[in-house]
Amino acid sequence: MRIAALLRQAPIEFARAVYGINDCASGRTDTMAAREVARAQRQGVSVTEERAEQRARAYLPTLGQEHCPRCWVVYGHKCPLRFRDATDERPETAACHACGAEYATSRD
Repeated sequence: MRIAALLRQAPIEFARAVYGINDCASGRTDTMAAREVARAQRQGVSVTEERAEQRARAYLPTLGQEHCPRCWVVYGHKCPLRFRDATDERPETAACHACGAEYATSRD
């Protein structure tokens, strides 16, 4: 279930990257997506719609080696995720130490 939840995030991160690219191109640099794209470009990563789409399609985490969908789609890096167990108040979540993304990985 963890892997399935993360796989559903890759297309969302692709859309977010496209929004960031378009925001940067139209001068809206204050959006979260535009700031992420600008940060990647400052680090020397070429962020294009085509490359982000390729990475989103190639996102395949494996059990025990789950990596961040956002870091993979935008930067091409496999940053490991840290998981927090579910409680009565919240579902299991996965957080990335590199970009700060957090994902719910269970239905609860």
